[in-house]
Amino acid sequence: MAVIVGAFWVLAMQFEVSERVAIWLQSYEHLQLDEMPLTMLVLSVCFAWFAFRRFSEVSELLASNRDLTQRLMTAQEDERRILAQELHDEVGQACTALRIEAAYISKSAHSQPDAAVAAAQRIDQSSLRMHSLARDMLKRLRPPNLDSLGLEASLRELCQSWQQHCHIECHTLIDDIATKVSDALATCLYRVTQESLTNIAKHAKATQVWVGLNSDGDVITLSITDNGEGLTQLSSSPQGLGLIGMRERVASLQGHIHFENAEPGLRIHVQMPLQELAS
Repeated sequence: MAVIVGAFWVLAMQFEVSERVAIWLQSYEHLQLDEMPLTMLVLSVCFAWFAFRRFSEVSELLASNRDLTQRLMTAQEDERRILAQELHDEVGQACTALRIEAAYISKSAHSQPDAAVAAAQRIDQSSLRMHSLARDMLKRLRPPNLDSLGLEASLRELCQSWQQHCHIECHTLIDDIATKVSDALATCLYRVTQESLTNIAKHAKATQVWVGLNSDGDVITLSITDNGEGLTQLSSSPQGLGLIGMRERVASLQGHIHFENAEPGLRIHVQMPLQELAS
C-alpha cells in the first residue's frame, strides 16, 4: 500500500496532475465539479471510519466466539470427566460386587442355601443399579424419547415429568408438525426446552409455565413463557453457559432465539427454518 501511494505521489509531481485536474474542472464550473476532490476526501474519510468500526466489531465477535468455544470445550470435558468418574466408581464397584457374590454362591450353594439366595438377591439389586446408571447416562447423552415418541410427544412427556418433579404447573400448546423434522432440529428444540425449564425451576420463582410449538410450513416456532421474575433472572449471569448453549444450538441451525419480558415473567421465543432442515 505504501509503495502504491509513493509511486502515485512521484507520478503526480512529475506530470502535475493536480494542476491539470484543476484546469480541467474550471471548464465545468457550472456543474460545480471543482468541489468533487473535497467531497471525495470526505467520502474517503467516512469509508475509513466505517471500515475501522467494522474491524472493531469483527474483532469483538471473534474474541467472543473464541471465548464461547473455550467455555463449551471446558463444559464438554467436565461432562466427560463426570461420566468417566461415575463409570469408574459405580460400574466398576458393581462389577466387582457381582464377581464376589457369584463366587460366594458357587461355594455355598450346597452348604448354605439361604446365604446363596441372599447373595443372588444382592446381585439382582446391583444389576438394577447398573441399569439405572446406564439409563441416566444415556438420557444425558441423548433424549431417548425422540426416537420412540417423536418431537411433539417427547416435549409433552418432558413437560409432564418436569411438572411432577418441580411442582410447577406446565401447560403445553404443542401442535403436531406435519412436515418431517430432522434429527438435529428435534434435538435442538428438545434441549432448548429442557434447559429453559431447568432455568425456570432454578431462578424464575414461577408458578406457571406455558410451552408452545407450532409451524406455518416454512418456520417452526417454539415459545416458553413463565410468570416468574422475568428478565431479572438473567441479570445475575447474562452470559451463563446454559444461555450460551441455547444460543449456540439455535444459531448452528440458522435459527433465531429472543428473550422477551412477558410482564410478569420471561418469554423465550425460538424460530427455526423447517423445510431446509427436514430432509
